[in-house]
Formats: sequence, C-alpha cells, structure tokens
Amino acid sequence: MDYRKLLGKVESAVLPYFGGGTVDAPSRRLRVTQPVAPGWWRFEVKGREATAREPASPEGTEALPRVRGHVWGTRLVREGAVAEPLALMPEEEPPRLSPVTARRWHDGTLLFEGVEFESEAEETARRALEEDRALGDTRGVSASLRAAFGFAVLEAVSRGTGIPFAPVEARARVLDVAREGRAEAERCLRRLADERARFVRRQAELEARREAEARARMHETGMPEVWRDAEGRELGRALSGRERERWETLHGEGARTRTRQEPGTARSPWDADGREAAWAGSGRNANGRGGAPSAHEHEPWEARRDASARASGQTPGARDGRSFTRQERWRAESDVGAWVERALDKAGARLMDHRRLGDGLLEVVYTFMGERFVTVVEAATLRVRDAGVCLAGADNRVTLESLPSVLKEAIDTDALVITRHV
Repeated sequence: MDYRKLLGKVESAVLPYFGGGTVDAPSRRLRVTQPVAPGWWRFEVKGREATAREPASPEGTEALPRVRGHVWGTRLVREGAVAEPLALMPEEEPPRLSPVTARRWHDGTLLFEGVEFESEAEETARRALEEDRALGDTRGVSASLRAAFGFAVLEAVSRGTGIPFAPVEARARVLDVAREGRAEAERCLRRLADERARFVRRQAELEARREAEARARMHETGMPEVWRDAEGRELGRALSGRERERWETLHGEGARTRTRQEPGTARSPWDADGREAAWAGSGRNANGRGGAPSAHEHEPWEARRDASARASGQTPGARDGRSFTRQERWRAESDVGAWVERALDKAGARLMDHRRLGDGLLEVVYTFMGERFVTVVEAATLRVRDAGVCLAGADNRVTLESLPSVLKEAIDTDALVITRHV
C-alpha cells in the first residue's frame, strides 16, 4: 500500500465551527488552517487539517442526542440546574425563559435547534422576573424553568452589586434563589465574594511566609536559595548585576567557586566578560533570587510552593548556542500553543486563547464543562501557578493537563469558587 496516497487524500465534510484553532469531526479533532466566522461550513479535510471552503446547511443533526431545557441568555438550563452554553444561536434571540431544544455535537457542545411551545408556567416566571418577585412555591413550574429563573435573578443582582459569578458556582443555591428572590441572590453572591476575599488573604499570608523563610535560610546558610520542581529538577537563575556585586562583596572571590556551574557545560554561571548565563531550567525563588545549592534543596517540594522556575522566555539554543538537554522543558514560541492545546485536549478541555505574561509565565484561556477558565502556568513546564479557582494554596501541585480533573471534582461537588473572572 502506498501510504503517501492515503495521507494525501482529500475529503469533504460539513461541520459546525465554534471558533478557535480546531473543529470537531465525528471521530477526531482537526486543526483549522484559516479561522472563519462561527457557523456551519463545508470543510476540505486533508490528514488532520481542515480548510473552510463555503458556508453550508446543517447536516447529520437528526442522529445526535436531543437536549431540552429553558433558555437563559445564551445558555440552556436543564435538569440538575446545569446551565450549558448554546452554540450557533439564531440572530433573533428566543424570549427569556423559553423552552428550547438543542442537539449535542460529538465533542459535547450543544447546538441550538429551536424553541418549543410554551405553557402558562413560562409566562408566569417571566412576569415574576419583570416585577422583581420571587417564584415562591408556584405550581406547574418545572425544575429547569425554576433554575433558569434563579440564574436570571442572580444575573440582575450581580450587575447591581458588581460581584461576578459563574453558573457552576451558584448551582447548589439557584433553586433557593428562585424561591426566595433577590434577598437570597444577594446572600449567595456575598458568600462567593467572602470566599474569594479569604482566598486572597491566604495567598498573601503564604507569600509573606515564604519570603520570611527564604530570608531566614539565606541568613543561616549565607548562600542563595536553590529551588527544585515537583520532579526534583534543579531550577535557578544567575544573579543580577547588583545582586552579584553584593554577593561578591560579602563572600569574596570564593563565592564564584561555590556557585554551581551550568549543567552540561564547563564554564561558570558568569562568562569571562561578565555576562550572565542562566542555568538550565532558569528560575527565581520566592525572594526573586537564585544561586548555588544548599542543604535545604532536599526539602519536600510541597513545603515550597514557588519551587518552579520563572523562565526567561528564550530557548536555550537561542540563548547561548547550546543544544537542548533532557532536563530542560522549554518550548519555542511557535510550539507553545500546540503544546498547550495538546495538554488541554487530553483533559477534555478546549483552548480558546493564550498569551505570554513575562517571567516565563503563560495565561491560558480555555473552556471545560461549559465554563470558561483563565489559568496562569509556567511556559517551561505547564505547571500551574494560578489556577484561577480556589485550590487552598495547592495550585502548584497540578499541571495544566491534570487541572481539569480537579475542576470536574469541584463542579460535581458544588465546591467551585472562581477567582479569575475575565
């Protein structure tokens, strides 16, 4: 068999495109060569790449699972107070709280199908919403309609208080909000705000404690801190010019010989002409310093939350001509997006956007279980620095690939609190 002919085979497929760099066929995810407007398109598929050729009418939706619920904005609220985004909605919006149907595409996305016939319950809920009244124990109102009503009340109160929320954060209390109205909505949002404030305080306390411990260790050992990541790889960076001068003033010429040489090279961390060369896996500790190993380097990584590097954003080859080493997890600029996309794809999430933040950090925007999340990770390792949700200070114990499973558990147990609403 000539595999070149198989790889070069071109197919045609009508698929829904939701934006981003990929489109999902029934059996696989394809990379879009050129983004277009969201909608149904006829794609030319070659290998794992898809090129949009022309708009098309939906095909094959009759065999997809049908989902019923009530509309809230651009979401379908179904049983269990689950509010999922509706994709490819029509230009004419359905009336608020209308009963709607959708089809579930192969990747789990809900495709808007149409509006169903209403009963008196929808009009009753709509009137109560307009008059700012609670539903109370009104009969004939289905669970999905009650939940959609509760989310609509929360949305109105959120605008007034300036406290953002995501449906998964309020799902456990949304039926109470529907029954009791605005007062319960305010209590729900205030609880979320208090939880986020506690999270910020805990983060500040942890950071202050880490800085104090780093200063104490520096005072005891007289040596800059060396950090290791969860896999035990050594991470650090050369001192800045001012730090180097201070170090040499305090410790003399012996300081250079005590500082560990760059792995895989015969030269010191400073070149002969005084230029700084970052160590492999270049990074900073909580005090913004790096340097030689100390007795503390064998401590468990859990005791040091900032045990990961802040990468410089350069590949080692571009920095000093060295070849890549096994310990280095750097990715070239053009490879970062593909690496992030693969990690999220394995976890069942979809990448929406990413951008570099400096100091080797990367902001990743993605969707998972119908919600949008913003997470900050290390570009060198994809280890999480700020999950964007409350993880009780354990952000650095997960990677971008493992974080979605943590999010799923929090969503399933109604324990999710989102700290980065963008």
